[in-house]
Amino acid sequence: SACLVGSEMCIRDRIKLLIKNQHMIFQFYLLPEIYVFTKSLDFNKHSLLFFNESNYNMSIIEKKKAIKLKIDFTFESRCIKLLSKTKLTDVGISSKITSVLASNNIPCNIISGYENDYFFVPFNDGLKAFKVLSSLS
Repeated sequence: SACLVGSEMCIRDRIKLLIKNQHMIFQFYLLPEIYVFTKSLDFNKHSLLFFNESNYNMSIIEKKKAIKLKIDFTFESRCIKLLSKTKLTDVGISSKITSVLASNNIPCNIISGYENDYFFVPFNDGLKAFKVLSSLS
């Protein structure tokens, strides 16, 4: 459930939202952490995700860990996890979700995992993105 803290909304515990699609029901979870992207960290236990790009390594890490490690970072974001299990061969799931976000002027970076997809949106758009997706149910 949502709660008011000062003038900002916060998310308590797990919030699952159902969005009906043609063939599946999407369940989303807004992770409570703030995440950042960095080129200043090689793979280690602090990385949520590590990717070896052609010119550098990129990591996604919790902002509080990045500050503690004193590393440079960019793109403070909230992560919306698609809890519904997907297959690596599924077609169009990410595009359906990102088109809804795009129509509401919300940028999104997608990471597809083995069974789940993760949608990183700017920190200030996190709750808006979550509400936009919930309004589809």
